[in-house]
Amino acid sequence: MKKFVTYEEREWIPQEGIYYVARSKRTYTKEKYLSAVISDLSDVTIHLDTETQRLLQDTIEELSKLDGFLKDKGLFFPMLLLRTEALSSSQIEHYNSSNRNIALAQLHHHKNKQANIISANLNALIQSLYQTETISLESILKVHHSLLFDSNPEEAGKIRDVPNWIGQSQVSPQEADYVPPYPTYLELNLKQLFQFVQRTDLHPLVVASFAHAYFESIHPFSDGNGRTGRVLIQMILHHSGFLDYVTIPISVGLVKNPNNYVNALNVFREGNYNEIIIQICQAALNVVPKVYHALNEIQNIKVSWIQKINTRSDSFIWKIIDEIIAQPVIDISYLVQKFNMNDQAARNNVDILLNQNILSKMNDSKRNVVYFSKEILDVIDSFVI
Repeated sequence: MKKFVTYEEREWIPQEGIYYVARSKRTYTKEKYLSAVISDLSDVTIHLDTETQRLLQDTIEELSKLDGFLKDKGLFFPMLLLRTEALSSSQIEHYNSSNRNIALAQLHHHKNKQANIISANLNALIQSLYQTETISLESILKVHHSLLFDSNPEEAGKIRDVPNWIGQSQVSPQEADYVPPYPTYLELNLKQLFQFVQRTDLHPLVVASFAHAYFESIHPFSDGNGRTGRVLIQMILHHSGFLDYVTIPISVGLVKNPNNYVNALNVFREGNYNEIIIQICQAALNVVPKVYHALNEIQNIKVSWIQKINTRSDSFIWKIIDEIIAQPVIDISYLVQKFNMNDQAARNNVDILLNQNILSKMNDSKRNVVYFSKEILDVIDSFVI
């Protein structure tokens, strides 16, 4: 097995004024460290072992069946799945918040840092799936900018120009678990990565899994590499045309076994790509039953709402109901902006939904009242448990 990553010695020179280095450590920081050098994997030959081939085929069949199910039923609830993907992908990086607070952050009503970070992850996902251009460095920079614009604007959408590392010391890379390529290699590494992404001789699931591990090995950003790399998986599956009607929240499965996932990324650098394909496929398969269950729950809720409301078929309230499924926490200004409707019309429709217990008030203030659907939030909460 040929290693994908070799290492070169480099000398660590700390940036004065940023880190304090204790006197006892100052000699130590002058020592050499090993920095990754990544092979050109753009045209690598891939041979899957029997176990991986079998799992890949099962995953392709189940995801294709799910995509077809949504098409046949005329179901289209992408935001439910995107929300669960964004939350679980963020949880892998130890960011956590309730779905209610994340929805509040979407309205800019919540100042909780972690809720805002996860909301940004959701925005990055939405943006990535509706991009029409070819997957490229430019498109991934847009995703990264959306991801970090609020939490780390100085680094948002920018390739790092300094070394970084994973694990151990926050001061120097000498004891790091992994030191990604030196900044001068990144332009070439990323060019080769996106050449690989454009390959059509491999199934999109293989491309997505391999490209994700490839991206994480390059680690091109100072922050947000894991979340951006998991968005890349979704971009490949969507833009390849493999999945048209479903965005499968793979991170829901990955977050259940983070050690196995991290190990798969580690052994990829040794040339073992089967393991990351296994992890991505298994995570996707594990979440398929949850998707069916959640979509069925949402469909039943929507039917019950329709039965409660007696109004014209062209009423705005039906559009608002669909929007509540996508954004289960709303306020009047959100509806006014979303549907270009006047304030009073929005209030009249919300009153109908309040009277039918479809919406509830989240607060009792006379201004800036926030409304929510407990039923939809419960479905999303149960999905990620």
